[in-house]
Amino acid sequence: MPQRTPAKKMKMKSMTDFFPKKETESDPKSRKVLNDLSNAQNTEGKSHKFQFRYKKTTHAVAGDPSKTVLDALETNKTFRKIEKENAQKEIVLQRSRGDVPQAAVKTDFPFCLIDKDEIIDVNFIKKHDAACMQKKPTRRPTFPNKSENLVSFYIKTKGKGKMKGLMMNGELYKNDVDYVCVYAFNKDTLITALKRDGRFRSVIFEKHCVLSEFGSDTVHDMAYPVKHLNRKHFLMVISNSKNQSDSQDDAKENADPNQHTEDDKKTNNVAKCTTRDRLALKKIPDSKELENVLRNDMRCYLEQRSVGDTNIKVQNFFRAEYDKGVESFSEVKKVKEIMRLSSSVCQIRTEGCVRGTGFLLFDRFILTNAHVIEDFDRVTRKLFKTFTAVFGFEDLGQAGIKSIAVKEHAVACYRGDDEMMRHLDFALLELDVTDHEALDCPELLTHYSYGRPPNRGGVCIVGHPDGGVKRMDLCFIISREDQPDAVNKHVSQNINYYHVITQESLAQKWKTHDNQIMYDTCFFHGSSGSPVFDESCHLIGVHTGGYVYRGAKGKTRSVMEYGFSIQPILENIIKQAKNYGRFDILKLLSEFQSLDFNLNMEDNDVEMTEEPQHQDEYEQ
Repeated sequence: MPQRTPAKKMKMKSMTDFFPKKETESDPKSRKVLNDLSNAQNTEGKSHKFQFRYKKTTHAVAGDPSKTVLDALETNKTFRKIEKENAQKEIVLQRSRGDVPQAAVKTDFPFCLIDKDEIIDVNFIKKHDAACMQKKPTRRPTFPNKSENLVSFYIKTKGKGKMKGLMMNGELYKNDVDYVCVYAFNKDTLITALKRDGRFRSVIFEKHCVLSEFGSDTVHDMAYPVKHLNRKHFLMVISNSKNQSDSQDDAKENADPNQHTEDDKKTNNVAKCTTRDRLALKKIPDSKELENVLRNDMRCYLEQRSVGDTNIKVQNFFRAEYDKGVESFSEVKKVKEIMRLSSSVCQIRTEGCVRGTGFLLFDRFILTNAHVIEDFDRVTRKLFKTFTAVFGFEDLGQAGIKSIAVKEHAVACYRGDDEMMRHLDFALLELDVTDHEALDCPELLTHYSYGRPPNRGGVCIVGHPDGGVKRMDLCFIISREDQPDAVNKHVSQNINYYHVITQESLAQKWKTHDNQIMYDTCFFHGSSGSPVFDESCHLIGVHTGGYVYRGAKGKTRSVMEYGFSIQPILENIIKQAKNYGRFDILKLLSEFQSLDFNLNMEDNDVEMTEEPQHQDEYEQ
């Protein structure tokens, strides 16, 4: 057995440290698509000022012009108090002057685009389920030093004809918000800017919409560069022109060249010109300006395609690693072993609802996550709800499913960072059984191998995702050195949700811990508490969660998923067993040879068979 290494303080890192940063010489193409989002420099020593008005009272604000409006506002103590009081509402910031007064800006609007001494009216409205898909206001890290690299334009919140309401949150109309102010980078197209804004209904991207410029007969389709639209204001209309429809389709392709549906491909194939048609084409009069626009769009498209080529290389690398992980579980003996061990996995239910997954760790004790059992009394560890462990749920309507009640007191539980900065999220529960043999499933602690979990290789997770029947997922560990590339890959493929991902990372304070096992799995809700096995079918961790955010149509997405290693959990169980006087558990654990670390138990500790006692003075 490997020698125990001296305990050392675990390192913690913010997940935002993994986010794609400034373009590097070693990998310029893979970072280029993200440059506009995160490579701007700070403007040290510079300051910009404006005022905000709330309930007829005006307050002065000054801040770094490279930040967002919300960043500047939150430097003001009064605003922070107002924001906290309205935490359950959506904030509305309206400009009081400019080309279109009372136009609403987003919280991530660049501070440098706000006029000096301009007054921002602050209001709060009721949140809407479909609005912005955010729990808190969106932020952006920094912006270019020069506002010349940015543009802003105005769009009326109500369109023409069938396009009555353009905004996700209908409460804006009740508060007389007639215009929204949208910012963009010079090289953006309209569709890129509007999707990044996030306030518009998805229907405007599905229909063939164009922007009609006020005071002019000019209309702009979604592929048009925004650099020509600075400080102009528009009305959204549905175009009946076939040419405009084609341009709209092109705009969608330019916005995300890696996402094409089968219908899009069929449409493109039908639209291809025959040789005879091409010969009949004639030059369009006065088309020089249009030609320049198309050339610029094609250049941007080719640049994005070059980034896509780099992403394909990254995908091939991860695919190769995945194939290795799956291959490791293709041996029949390993498949049989996983099937045998899977009988120890149970679904945890409470009052008829599925809460998560657990597994028989030893004797009559099952292990799951602390967040699965939710609230409990921190002093007596009494569970506030009645839980049941369901074994053998592998098919709907299946006979032979075994439901066993869980005792009303948790044996040990902890959620948070310990003194070594390792994050723990576990609960050890006791089944209400008198005959352990009736369980007829292996104790997974006998398959635990002491030591740090592997940094590479394949893993197998067995659990009940989405509250359904028992399933297994084969995936591979994302090593610590490969995690930045994995984040880069995910964000690059979901660039339209970069602001949502960033906001969630700040709101939820995403961090990484040394006792985490990172991987990419399809197991989400209901699978918390599932056992994680390595290529040797050894128990190495407990599947716990992922860095999640809300994607298209509110669907849960995740940058990466993770589990926590078993060793710190076992050490904490032993510590709590001593504190609570559960010497019966210490005796049971002493019989496992797999626990190759010092249990720090005296002989008389193991021999004592006192009944468990609750210590009211103990706090988690």
